[in-house]
Amino acid sequence: MFHLPWPRQLVVLGVLGAALTLLVGGTAIFSLAGTVTTAGEMGQLARAQRLHQDADMMHDALRADVGNAREAISPTASADDADILEATELHARQFRRDLEGLQTLELSPAVTRTLAALVPYQESYISTARRLVRSMLQTGTANKQRIQNLQSAFDSLVTTQAAATAVLADSSAALERAQVRHEQVTGRVLLIGSVAALAGWALLIAVHRREGARLRDALGREAAQRTVADELQRSLFPDQLPVIPGLQLAARSTPRNSTMRVGGDWYDAVRLPSGEVGLVVGDVVGHDLPAASAMGQIRAALRAFAVHETSPAQVLSRLNTMVDVLGVTDLTTCLYAIVDPATGTLRWASAGHLNPLVVEASGTARLLRGDPGPPLGASSTARYRDRAGTLPPGASVLLYTDGLVERRTSSISDGLARLESMRVPFTDPDGLCDHVLATQIRSGSPASDDVTVLAVQPWPLPADPSGPPLQVGSLSEAS
Repeated sequence: MFHLPWPRQLVVLGVLGAALTLLVGGTAIFSLAGTVTTAGEMGQLARAQRLHQDADMMHDALRADVGNAREAISPTASADDADILEATELHARQFRRDLEGLQTLELSPAVTRTLAALVPYQESYISTARRLVRSMLQTGTANKQRIQNLQSAFDSLVTTQAAATAVLADSSAALERAQVRHEQVTGRVLLIGSVAALAGWALLIAVHRREGARLRDALGREAAQRTVADELQRSLFPDQLPVIPGLQLAARSTPRNSTMRVGGDWYDAVRLPSGEVGLVVGDVVGHDLPAASAMGQIRAALRAFAVHETSPAQVLSRLNTMVDVLGVTDLTTCLYAIVDPATGTLRWASAGHLNPLVVEASGTARLLRGDPGPPLGASSTARYRDRAGTLPPGASVLLYTDGLVERRTSSISDGLARLESMRVPFTDPDGLCDHVLATQIRSGSPASDDVTVLAVQPWPLPADPSGPPLQVGSLSEAS
């Protein structure tokens, strides 16, 4: 080739450079197409994981409804049968909505088969639980054999749902690995394209340099966005918890991977005009700048509503309306509680969040009962309930996110059971937070999500004979 006249050499080099560039460019486009496809599959799988988790929660909620119905037929029961029946129907409908949502997603054949195999058992469990609750409330008796059958179905479904969760987790990990491979191939192809263009056609050097500048700009924008997200998230957490006479407060929040992701958890403590203090723990779906922005809007709105509303349930209702009208977030769980330092009373309401944990001075831990309302953004007609009671002397209340109890290797009900079974030495809220994290996270399997805990302890706590004690199953409720 080199003995050809210079113009012809230039033409040949240009043609070769163009051909190599087209080849490399085509391969790059193919790799990018694979990246986009994998990203879409990851989005579908993430939604499937959320719906599957919610179905698992509704599975547990129906079991709790059966337990509530069984307690309601006892001679000393004070529970409202209509409320129990309404909660059962609500959980059954939500369960079925989750199953219908899963069927609309475009998932891999393996995941689709796994989830489809669960549906008959889930539908049978829903029907069995509904019939059992209705039968007990109508007849006033509990058939032991039916209850045993339901428990057996519950245990079997827990096992199969855990297997499905593992399949979803494995599929997610496989897609992440595929995404990394696509990105690596794309990087190598771009490098080869630069070298080929330099050897074949001088003009292509300028093109690649221009494209490289665009890539650097994109990376710079991404880095700037991450910096903004980090700063925004830090602004969501109070620099320090307020000093309130009569209360001790402590909190901890740890993102699962603080170097790569923006955490979805937040907490807050607000001094109210009444002298009480409002406590908030929430979890926004997502770990990016939009999620951090949504957290900021929800936090600010909750603070504004809390100043004027004395009912936690009304605060959450107003917050849900704001989220729905403005489209702030697709799904957010939140628990809002109000503590009175003067009396030790606690009022709280939940939007799809896990119930608080009461740790008595003896070290006994107990979960407060009460079905949570829908998460924020899940329904424009969501209704929430206030629950109230008085803390025993020396007791603490712990609010937390699901990262504390949720593991890929076990169901969330197992995690709650571990939390409730722990024994805590007499300590202040700081010690309680450290003890909970040490026993539930550091000594066990790693957390699969962000972990946030917020503890409060009245000190000293006067006895209030007019207030009901905060005991499992004896909380007063108001619509």
